[in-house]
Amino acid sequence: MIKKLRRKFIVVTMLSTFAVLLIIIGALNIANYVRLYRNNDSILSLLLENEGAFPGIFLRGNFDENKEKNRENPPEKPDGEEILPDFGKPGENEFPPFMKQDKDFRVESDGQKFLRETAYETRFFTVGFNANGTIINENTGNVSAIPEEDVENYALRAFEKYNKKNISKGTIDGYRWGMKQTPYGSMVVFIDISSDLFAAKNVLLFSILLSCVGLFCVFVLVAFFSKKIFKPVEESYIKQKRFITDASHELKTPLTIISANVEVLEMESEENTWSKSIKNQVGRMTGLVEDMVSLARMDEERALEKTVFSLSDAVRETADLYKPFAISHNQNLTIDIKEGISYEGDEKKIRQMVGLLLDNSVKYASAEGGNTPEIMISLKQKGKKAQIIVFNTTDQVSAGNQEVLFERFYRPDSSRNSKKGGSGIGLSIVKSIVEAHKGKITAISKDGKSIQFEIVL
Repeated sequence: MIKKLRRKFIVVTMLSTFAVLLIIIGALNIANYVRLYRNNDSILSLLLENEGAFPGIFLRGNFDENKEKNRENPPEKPDGEEILPDFGKPGENEFPPFMKQDKDFRVESDGQKFLRETAYETRFFTVGFNANGTIINENTGNVSAIPEEDVENYALRAFEKYNKKNISKGTIDGYRWGMKQTPYGSMVVFIDISSDLFAAKNVLLFSILLSCVGLFCVFVLVAFFSKKIFKPVEESYIKQKRFITDASHELKTPLTIISANVEVLEMESEENTWSKSIKNQVGRMTGLVEDMVSLARMDEERALEKTVFSLSDAVRETADLYKPFAISHNQNLTIDIKEGISYEGDEKKIRQMVGLLLDNSVKYASAEGGNTPEIMISLKQKGKKAQIIVFNTTDQVSAGNQEVLFERFYRPDSSRNSKKGGSGIGLSIVKSIVEAHKGKITAISKDGKSIQFEIVL
């Protein structure tokens, strides 16, 4: 059981670590891709606003060229005096209406700031269409050699998306494109973002690789330290099981002696109220000791003695044993068993499981208004699995899930009396048997007047 808890601890820790890493890696890489597309879309918008070219403010060579032109043809004042050009400021054409420059000489467009080097770092080309959708010009001077057929192919694909799907931006084979209407037709600008995508993919792969290494390191550390953490718990648990086993063996001897002495007293002076009470308490104590030993053995995770047997016969024969008890307590026991169902498992444990469930049902079955308490056990085939249902009416349960009944030594307050008896660990043994067979058990009350146990094996 401690090993199972340790495994669960490791699994929960690793899943939590994986979830945290997944969130961090996902957030970082999503932010990286968002930044990549946002920056390139800003450049794309700038190019589209400036008719497929960077404004002169980005290109210092334009200033020198303007200076030379001004020197050759200096403007004149109306009175014939020469006007000296202001070489420190670009001409009006250098600043489109949507742009401005800050004190650090960074160019700002629609709230987005660019370095002047952006014009030299950006690889792009433009294609123009007339109103009929025919390519009328291509400008590939700002991109390295690209086949003309690729230029036309990319342009036509973008034009088709723009006209048929009303999409003004997209990505085609490592190129981010944008299109807008012009007086003569339309224009599409392509920016090469392949290097940015390659870098982003490398960041993604590297982060995944680093996370895998981190997860492995966490697993090694958790596995190592969990062994040390659970060691005191395991030692305490072993001592507890040893105590239960030893106490059970020690209790059996005085219980046997008490039972034998009571029988001798009854032989000498006949049975009376006191001797019957002693025998009942001895029987109850003996049952508690046997249940505790059985539960301790189940926790040891011993290998089941698996064989292929008739589950139908095992359930029916066990249920038949409880018919006389149900009749004597004025209870109606219904047995609905589908014949021919076989199962591979520990037949002895399965019979014990069914017996404990029926023992619980006949012990706590009751009905309101003097009606006959109903008990029902059924066995059916559920796909490739077997389904066992044990149902009984009762007035000692609330509506809803009743998983608490499988806790050790748990019993409802209303059942704590000597007439009912029991130790409160029978259903815990049932759950242990079901889990040992890799099955599933549930307990639920739909109306607060009955309870149903369902086992799927």
